[in-house]
Amino acid sequence: MSKHERVVIGNAELWLGDCREILPTLSKVDAVITDPPYGISYVSNYRKSGPTHALVNDDIAPTDAVVRMAELILDGGALYLATRFDVSAQWVDAIRSAGLTLKTPIYWDKGNHTSGDLEGDFGGQVEIFLFAHKGRHKLRGPRVANLWRVAREHAGDHPTPKPVMLMERMISCSTDRGQIVIDPFMGSGTTGVACMNLGRRFIGVEIERKYFDIACERIENAQRQQRLFA
Repeated sequence: MSKHERVVIGNAELWLGDCREILPTLSKVDAVITDPPYGISYVSNYRKSGPTHALVNDDIAPTDAVVRMAELILDGGALYLATRFDVSAQWVDAIRSAGLTLKTPIYWDKGNHTSGDLEGDFGGQVEIFLFAHKGRHKLRGPRVANLWRVAREHAGDHPTPKPVMLMERMISCSTDRGQIVIDPFMGSGTTGVACMNLGRRFIGVEIERKYFDIACERIENAQRQQRLFA
C-alpha cells in the first residue's frame, strides 16, 4: 500500500505525504506559491484562546525542497515563498543554488503586529514573500509596488494562515486561467481555494492528515461555490 494518498477534486489534485518525495513524480507547473513551515513550535503562546499545535518538520527550514520546486517550474514560471526574516538568507541561498532568479520581495502588511517580546523587540507587522522565476517571467496586469496591505483572516485551525485574497494577488500576477499552480506545503489549502476562485488548476501537497483533510473540504467547498455562481 502506498504511503502517499492522492485525491482529485475537480481541477485540484491533492497529495498527502512528504513533498520532497512527491514532487519528483509530478508534471511541470506554471507557478509555485507556498508557505513552508518553520519556527511556529518555538512560540508557546501564539494563540492563548485555544489549543496549540506544532507543525511537522517545523524546527528546520526545509530548504532542500527548493531544488525539487525549481525542477517543476516551466521556463518563464514563478516562485513565491513565504519566510521569516531570520531564515530568509537560507531560502535565498537555496533559491539561487537551484538556478532561479531572485527579484524584489513582497512585504505583506497584515495591518496589526505580533506580540512576542513586548519589552525588547519591535512588533512584527509584515511578512516576507521571496519572489523568483525561471527564465524570463512577465507579470500580468499593471505594475504594482511590493508592499501589499491585505487584512488578516480568522485564524481557523492552522497556526500560520494566509488570507485567500493575498494568495489570489500572487496567482493573478503570475498565471493565466487554466494554468497550474502548486503548493508543496499546502497546510489548510488557502492557495488551493484561491486557485479555485480564479479558474486555475491546483496541485497541493501536505504531510499532516489533519490539515490535508481540512484542505480537501475547503477546496471542495470553493469549487461548489464556483459552480453555483456559474
